[in-house]
Amino acid sequence: MKQLILLLMVFVYGTLNAQETEQTKLLSTLIDGPWLCAYYLLNSNDELADLSSDKWAGRCVDEEEWVQGVGPLSNSLDQFMTTEWGSQLQPILVRRHFTLTKQQVEELQDKTIVLTCSYDENPSVYLNGRLIWNASGWNDNDYDSFVLIPRQKKLFVEGDNVLAVSLKQGGGGGHIDYGLYFNGSFSTSGICDVVPEQQSRQCFNLSGQPVDVPGKGISIVRDGTIAKKIIRF
Repeated sequence: MKQLILLLMVFVYGTLNAQETEQTKLLSTLIDGPWLCAYYLLNSNDELADLSSDKWAGRCVDEEEWVQGVGPLSNSLDQFMTTEWGSQLQPILVRRHFTLTKQQVEELQDKTIVLTCSYDENPSVYLNGRLIWNASGWNDNDYDSFVLIPRQKKLFVEGDNVLAVSLKQGGGGGHIDYGLYFNGSFSTSGICDVVPEQQSRQCFNLSGQPVDVPGKGISIVRDGTIAKKIIRF
């Protein structure tokens, strides 16, 4: 009997532990591959300082003049180089979309949601137009994590959501890779990046420029919500 009880305790503990460590992504980082985004290059840090967040970070922003590309973005051939960003010359704005159902929005209120970010430099992160986190300087290719507080989780809405970030121009290296995760799972599925139908399949070079056909070397191919690197010789 004691052995049976012990086996049941081990089974229950293992099940609970698996549930606690199960991780669901709202927006993935590079560990899960390149990610979809829209980005916009500014002329100077002064222009960034004068720019109101409601002009670029909210849900209902016209992205017609934005580049539809893939991240992470970086100025050097390191682990973050998916799209080239001349960070020594220009600050940058980045927008990432994801969709949620009404039930998922309700479930998220009880989740521990973590923003993770590797940056260079001076990021400010906005969820649906509201500032939720910022930092000074850079974090040397590491990732900082920040747990959303209850009032920030209330910013999630049914339908389209936007996690946006701005970064300043700097004198050295520059990159951005960021995402949203939580432990556990939804009772329903359906989280996805929002991709316009006319952009269901696109190819980009490593500078983030659209190309008709991938050439020799490394390219990024986006098909629906999936973006991946390909190499042609």
